[in-house]
Amino acid sequence: MFELQIALKYLIPRKRSVSTALISILSLFVISLVIWLVLVFLSVTSGMEANWLKKLTALHAPIRIAPTDTYYSSYYYQIDRHSAASNYTLKTIGEKLESPISDPYAKDVDPELPPLFPETMGIDPVKIASQELEKMKKEIAHFSFQDYEISGALLKIQLQNGASLSQMTYLLSFCEKNPTFSSLLLDKNSSQENESPIFLPKSYRDHGAKIGDLATLNFSAPSLASFQEQRIWGRVANFYDPGMFAVGSKCILVPKEITRAISAASPTVSPDGTATNGIFVWIEDLSQTQKIADQIHERFEKAGISSYWQVTTYKDFPFSKDLLLQFQSDRMILLFVASLILTVACSSIISLLILLVNDKKKEIAILQSMGASKKSIAAVFAICGVTLGAFGCLFGSLAAFFTLHHIDRVIALFSFLQGHAALNPAFFGSTLPNKLSPEALLFVLIATPILSFLAGMIPALKASRIHPASTLRSE
Repeated sequence: MFELQIALKYLIPRKRSVSTALISILSLFVISLVIWLVLVFLSVTSGMEANWLKKLTALHAPIRIAPTDTYYSSYYYQIDRHSAASNYTLKTIGEKLESPISDPYAKDVDPELPPLFPETMGIDPVKIASQELEKMKKEIAHFSFQDYEISGALLKIQLQNGASLSQMTYLLSFCEKNPTFSSLLLDKNSSQENESPIFLPKSYRDHGAKIGDLATLNFSAPSLASFQEQRIWGRVANFYDPGMFAVGSKCILVPKEITRAISAASPTVSPDGTATNGIFVWIEDLSQTQKIADQIHERFEKAGISSYWQVTTYKDFPFSKDLLLQFQSDRMILLFVASLILTVACSSIISLLILLVNDKKKEIAILQSMGASKKSIAAVFAICGVTLGAFGCLFGSLAAFFTLHHIDRVIALFSFLQGHAALNPAFFGSTLPNKLSPEALLFVLIATPILSFLAGMIPALKASRIHPASTLRSE
């Protein structure tokens, strides 16, 4: 293909065309620089978002199944308050699942039910939900689930230096079936076999708490005359990294027996709308979250229990929904800005090729005299534009890969020059993501050649309109 041969010949710097060579090198440098910046920035931001989501779903699971108002107002739930077999107290989902009977009410033993009490239970929504999830566990790889409970208490930690820490906290029951929680632990070698182990966010360690410290959970329980303060003892078993979500810094993990005891004495209401009792569902591939959540809802609907449960994904959690929407908006803005920057960078090709057309007028006229069509002449300079864009992609991608591989050293250099940390570890983490984003690379590989081709078409059209007779006569 002679168009490609001529295009490559024109792009190779020559001593006679110093100005053209300099502009060619400068255009290639600008495109490579912009692609390097775009890839590094998009890769780091995408990696940070992925890390935040990984920490969020490791702690709270990507799918949550919570009881609805229909569940709480049903005979199935309310009957425990009127049954001696249930000790006249409401049961959690875990207790319902463990109970050998679905209806604990006995007419000959328990008092008569009040008027307008819900009609007799027809199904057991908890056991049916568990059965449906067990079926999905056999069909879907890396699928696991477990009920959770949330309560609240005043945490007091006796530090080894004699001081103490205290804070009102959420208590989340520790889910031993969580396959990803271990990735959040800061001390991988710490033993978790202590009696009443407590897992704290890493902020407590920053304030002096250590593994093995004695801790108490204080809460109020009703008595005959008033409320009395109750206390449950435990020990710090480990620290975990909650990520940047605010709810994580106030959430500690405790054995399920503790959350049940506190909830029975003093029911907890979550101020951010988080369901205090439900079922966590973990999957490995987060991209399949919505698909699997829809499958759960369909199964519950066929089983006749969909009105008792609300299936939500991490995108709809009250404490993370706004932030995830902001991530999505930021991503779109970044792509828009990156497109503008790439467009400006590729526009430098126009000035190079116009200069090249003016410099090669005689050769273009000779090619036309020898039978080259206008399309072939236009193709030569269009190929020049695409070739510059392709090499810019290559050099920029290699530079971005090298930079990301040494990103921590780059940040350390900026921190040294500034005299303080360039990035806040509480927000960005101790290390930045160092992997090239496939989405960012795909965006660059598609956008750059297209923009380069469009930029090359303007000089290409000018070159195709050269009249060989008049051009050779003037030369």
